[in-house]
Amino acid sequence: MKNIKNFFRKNITWLHVLGMVAGVVLSLLYWYKSGQFSENILKKSPLLMAFWGVSTGYILIDLVLGSKRKDDRE
Repeated sequence: MKNIKNFFRKNITWLHVLGMVAGVVLSLLYWYKSGQFSENILKKSPLLMAFWGVSTGYILIDLVLGSKRKDDRE
């Protein structure tokens, strides 16, 4: 249990949480506007769209923070 807490403290910042929340909001807005009428399995389910938004938000923020950290090292 201690290892999991250390992992989250080390790898998830408030910017990651903000990115995940923004991803969920935007993906559910997309689902509401056009995705619910789609034949695509991902776009049909609001739960899958929320998971997609969380992962996309986390990855985008991590890429931005990773490139910023790389620039600071040089």
